Amino acid sequence: MASSVVVVRTNADRLEYLTDCDARVSWTEASDLAQHFVTVRDATRAAMRLPSRFRAFALPVMHA
Repeated sequence: MASSVVVVRTNADRLEYLTDCDARVSWTEASDLAQHFVTVRDATRAAMRLPSRFRAFALPVMHA
């Protein structure tokens, strides 16, 4: 079961994660710096509010 959800986008051959930035949209390749959401619904809402050029989506994070 997922314990958190992140917002990601694909860029060339890698994933980029939405970071917790108040002023503007910011992306990082480091998953540990990603902004985490409690539910898929919250992450999906955040992804859908981004400009369409980002083509972002919610991705559940599985922890061992």
